Amino acid sequence: MPNVGNHFAERVRGKMVRLFQRLADPCLFTPSDGSAPFTRLVNLDDNGAEIAASSNEYIPELISRAEFLQSEGAVNSGDEFTIGEGISAQQGRLTQRVSMDSVSVTFIYIPLEA
Repeated sequence: MPNVGNHFAERVRGKMVRLFQRLADPCLFTPSDGSAPFTRLVNLDDNGAEIAASSNEYIPELISRAEFLQSEGAVNSGDEFTIGEGISAQQGRLTQRVSMDSVSVTFIYIPLEA
């Protein structure tokens, strides 16, 4: 009988990558270091379920998050992404890393005017 425990983490990681690829959208990713823009996957979390806690609790702020696969390359603050084209294009600039695991990295982003 094979020992499934030895490869369990790899199997879970592989499944999470495939799930991310199904849910994510392609975007034009522009690194802040000046290297050439390229296409990669991004998953936006704009549902508004989390509201930023601030010193002034009477004015809640929406937290916009963008999640990227780590296997597609490095992600840093200041990097920009564009989803779509023309008038309906959505742009954002990454500001602060929120979380990172073996599959993805999540940043807070600010929307930019197209």
